[in-house]
Amino acid sequence: MKKRKFLLFTLCVFISAICKSQDYKYIYYLDVNLVSVKKFKADIIGKGLKENGLFKLDCYSVVGSILLMTYHFKDSSLADLEGLCIGYHLNGKKEKQGYYVNGYEEGPWQEWDTLGQKVDSTIYKNGLPYINATYRYHKNGGLSYYTIKDSLQDTYQTYSYDENANLTGEVFFKGQKGVLKTYDKTGVQNDSLFTREEKEASFPGGEDSWRTYLRKNLNANTPVDNGAPSGKYTVIIKFIVTKDGSLADVLAETSKGYGMEKEAIRIIKNGPKWIPALQYGRKVNAYRRQPVTFLVEGGK
Repeated sequence: MKKRKFLLFTLCVFISAICKSQDYKYIYYLDVNLVSVKKFKADIIGKGLKENGLFKLDCYSVVGSILLMTYHFKDSSLADLEGLCIGYHLNGKKEKQGYYVNGYEEGPWQEWDTLGQKVDSTIYKNGLPYINATYRYHKNGGLSYYTIKDSLQDTYQTYSYDENANLTGEVFFKGQKGVLKTYDKTGVQNDSLFTREEKEASFPGGEDSWRTYLRKNLNANTPVDNGAPSGKYTVIIKFIVTKDGSLADVLAETSKGYGMEKEAIRIIKNGPKWIPALQYGRKVNAYRRQPVTFLVEGGK
């Protein structure tokens, strides 16, 4: 009797699957922009049906038949987006979700990473974003920080957390002025900020001056003098531009040898002070990675 029930259940599931596959009434062959193309040129197979007064289109990858997106349109012409839109990662987890009204994004739209963690949330009105929140996470999955930008109120907020979920900092701006709060074991430290300008650390005179300095001061014969064979060698040097513009922790990431890393470190250390990076209008330490290329012709 149990065996018969199991067979009956299996048959019902099989019939249900057939019925579900037959719900689609329309098939489309589309490119990545949802433009109709010949079958052999298609990147996406669209399968459509009428649903609750709208036209639902499920978009599958040609390779692997993986569900990528679900759109809703006003009709089967696919001319006007209307209603729920859902995107999916290749692992099947939801990537984004939101609604269209008369072809424009409307209301909250949200995005998630492949682990299911929310990374972005934006509120739209007539297709224009006016409130946006972004989220980032520590390796242990805990929230690292999130920011909220409100273009209507002209406000900007950031909240930062350590790996134990303790609040470590807050930033709040109204226009170009704001306040930074940092937290540690001793309590709260308040710093008044006067701008939310952000700039990368830079060499005096800019990138052209930096390249000129490297070219003029680098001993390009270093690998030849140390017996390097013919070839093109690129070494990577990382360093910190501190708040006062001096350099610290100048170290090589590569190990090509023949004195090349040592020579690149030498000229970087011996250079003039840099212009420090700015974050929220305040000078901060910044990391930099610099590739330096040596060309050896006719080596050993």
